[in-house]
Amino acid sequence: MKARVMEPAIRLVEVCKTFPGGVVAVDNVSLELEGGVLYGYVGPNGAGKSTITNLISGYYTPDKGEIYVHGVRILDFHQAISEGVVKVEQHPNLAPWLTPAEHLALLIPKIFYNVEGLKEKAKELINTIGVKVDLDARVEDLPIGSLRVFEIVKALILCDLFYQVGKKPILILDEATAFLPIQQKKILKNMLRNLTLLGYTIILISHDLAEVIDVSDEILVMTAGKIVSRFKSEKLDMAELIRSMFDTVPVSESVKTDYTHIKEEVALTIDSLKVRDDRGHLVIRDLNLTVFSGEVHGVAAIPGTGEKELVECIYGLRPAESGKIILFGEDVTNLNIYQKKVKGISFISDDRIRDGLIPDATVEDNLTIGSEYKFTYFNRLLINKKVKETLAKQLIQEFSIVAKNIKSPVTTLSGGNMQRVYLARIMGRLGRLLIALHPTIGLDPMGTKLFFDKVGERKAKGLTTLIFSPNVKELITFCDRISVLSNGRIIGTFKAEEASVEKIGLMVSGVA
Repeated sequence: MKARVMEPAIRLVEVCKTFPGGVVAVDNVSLELEGGVLYGYVGPNGAGKSTITNLISGYYTPDKGEIYVHGVRILDFHQAISEGVVKVEQHPNLAPWLTPAEHLALLIPKIFYNVEGLKEKAKELINTIGVKVDLDARVEDLPIGSLRVFEIVKALILCDLFYQVGKKPILILDEATAFLPIQQKKILKNMLRNLTLLGYTIILISHDLAEVIDVSDEILVMTAGKIVSRFKSEKLDMAELIRSMFDTVPVSESVKTDYTHIKEEVALTIDSLKVRDDRGHLVIRDLNLTVFSGEVHGVAAIPGTGEKELVECIYGLRPAESGKIILFGEDVTNLNIYQKKVKGISFISDDRIRDGLIPDATVEDNLTIGSEYKFTYFNRLLINKKVKETLAKQLIQEFSIVAKNIKSPVTTLSGGNMQRVYLARIMGRLGRLLIALHPTIGLDPMGTKLFFDKVGERKAKGLTTLIFSPNVKELITFCDRISVLSNGRIIGTFKAEEASVEKIGLMVSGVA
């Protein structure tokens, strides 16, 4: 008698997916993934990682090929979720006018529902991870870091509901852990490892190679729509992994810019600044900060701890409760966003898709919005279409954006390339002071290298850059000085050579 062959948790048979404009996102992929395994997916922006998981979860229908989950062919989203497939999207996918608690209620829709049990479970998971999320605040009022944590928690609860009725869940996390600090990532890692012991199949998409290597049982590398290699984490050859992802080795430490000759004049002074969040809570308390002209200044900050409100206040999106903001010797505290932009401040948002792009506009329009002075005449009444197109193509080349048709909607691009469009538009203007909020989260290693290369070009031109990020290692590698934001204040500022990951990490976490 023949032994029964175990059906894989996921099976793809010659699956293809092409988007409008001829972009081949998934190119004839055949794949089998066993249950009870944590898989890491890595690859450059636009490789097709999100698309292939959207096909597995039924969000997209393949142009060709077949997809099976636990032996059942998946034809649409409803069939996928009925088989226990749960995905956390690359970008927040929550109704802005609902609260997290109300989103939990939607997991078990009834005319009369009791959400308290789910709410208590959510609080338990949130506390275990070690973060703060207000379950009763509206989604639109919460920082992106809190939203990402809640989406992970909601997905874990839904998976548990499937498990209780005999399903073996398939959990897909698409860049979902990007906003978690190191300590919380370690906690989540242990939670995920325990879930694989229950038979969960987990797919983790991340540009953080260190995280993928640490968490995964097996790593799949995807480039140009194909799975090009698979590695067991325990026998991993890092050089081989990098070579399979890129033609060159884009290791962050190898691209450090020579940051020298900082001007001693001050670009930005913040004096005793107080700022409130949307709920009226004081999140910035008597903060003081000095940024020198021409320097790259990093601020280590855990997402959701007031850094977004601070940046919004500097940029003119949020009023100051008290204190002063001095830009190149001029008091700009009470100026609005337009007035501050005229003074030379540029801003890169942490939510680059939602805040930075117009989804229905073309790639060309999204690249050139705000630079009308370069391609309009007669008091901006007339547009020189040729100059506008040339500007867009120049930015596409400089920022290595993969776009087959610049006249197509920006949403036809991959998530990573949409982010590069936003970066290109903002960084292409060469503002005197660029404020970047978590700029490399969601970027692949090549995108990260590109960002810091452009920061280096700014420095060579004498321009100033202020970077807020939870990635302490990046800040130490690329910044001249690093300040630490904790409990609404700057609690220390160090030259890069004086700092260490352990020292800054302990301070930003509130341990030291």
